[in-house]
Amino acid sequence: MYNKILLNFLIIICLQKIAIGQNNNSPYSLYGIGDIEQSNFDRSSGMGHAGMSLWSNRFLNNSNPASLANLDDKFFNFEFSTRLRLTTYTGDPISSSAGQSSDMQIKKIAFAMKLKPKLGISLGLLPYSTSNYSFLDAKNLIGNSIRVPAYYQGSGNLSQLYVAAGYQLTKGFTIGLQASYLFGQMNQTESIGAGYGIDSTLVTTRKIIISSPLIKPSFQYNAKLTHDWRLYLGGTATIKTTINPNYNLSVSDGNSTVANYSDFKSKNIVLPSIYSGSIAAKLKDKYTFAVDYSFQNWGDQNYKGLSYQLINSNTLGIGIEIADKRTFKDLSFERQFFQTGVFINNSYLQINGQQIGSYGATFGYGTNFLRSSLGMQVSVEVGKRGTTAQGLIEETYGQLNFIFSYRDFWYVKVKRFD
Repeated sequence: MYNKILLNFLIIICLQKIAIGQNNNSPYSLYGIGDIEQSNFDRSSGMGHAGMSLWSNRFLNNSNPASLANLDDKFFNFEFSTRLRLTTYTGDPISSSAGQSSDMQIKKIAFAMKLKPKLGISLGLLPYSTSNYSFLDAKNLIGNSIRVPAYYQGSGNLSQLYVAAGYQLTKGFTIGLQASYLFGQMNQTESIGAGYGIDSTLVTTRKIIISSPLIKPSFQYNAKLTHDWRLYLGGTATIKTTINPNYNLSVSDGNSTVANYSDFKSKNIVLPSIYSGSIAAKLKDKYTFAVDYSFQNWGDQNYKGLSYQLINSNTLGIGIEIADKRTFKDLSFERQFFQTGVFINNSYLQINGQQIGSYGATFGYGTNFLRSSLGMQVSVEVGKRGTTAQGLIEETYGQLNFIFSYRDFWYVKVKRFD
């Protein structure tokens, strides 16, 4: 009873936090489809985001749907994740008043269950990318050399609603498939203030509405190498997809609408395939070492603009985990675990000849509460993104992730024990 009361309390907090607006600016989210989320907000968050080849019978691994086949039978799992992020900006374009930002958001809501002893399924909502920026600039008036102050602001996000399944083909080998529906809206606003021959504020608003399916097949394999060592392999391939978004444009002069166009232009967005691989090893079922690598071929899109272009991106993560496992009457269970890791990411964005990259370190802790169906994971990530070279901006950030999980029997024909 107390577990269900606490679960309901956590869900209420979750729904309240969803209403918090995002205010963590990222100047690089101006380009492309915004900042693509690198974290899966799962057990790999504290291991440098490495662990695609691993699975847990208790926690979800959202990086690889094949892991669902290894959840405990006759249980359902519910997880949600929150993230608090603090960012400091440095560089010539930054004023002292705009040097920091912070926000807290719900990042994942997921449900999973074992339908059959070899089949697990999951349904959930995950972030895909975000766009949030604001800056002041100057713009030339057409027909003369006068430059007027202009304010630019962008907001929006892309989310993915997914359905995933994992199936055990043979002992140690599982396959998975995730079908996602990508949806969201990006808003871009340009405001030119009154003065310099302009009677009132001229505001141009562009809305990009996106919806598209995404398909990700995957696999996992594990085998015993020696008495103490076990090898884990995993891989995923998100299939290339072409999006045909709706572009809406409106222009207002003061309180009057000057123009309003639906589908004012037609330009497809291509999301290239993502190929990811992972290798891990466990020593005595206690010490885990994992390495993940992913690659996305944006360079073939030949997408470029003034001073920027999209290029190939890749990510490398390395992580370590130490699990505290207990044995009770020939049954082994995990009490808690400790994690750390490092990562480096080269994004798909190149500005002024500089590829925008990030690197950092992570630390994680997780526990299953005694005599309870609740579990919790906490991870800390610190890192840097961008550079101050070529007049660009460097972001130094720290973030705190919480993952709360609840599981219980969903169908049993035998006596239940607490």
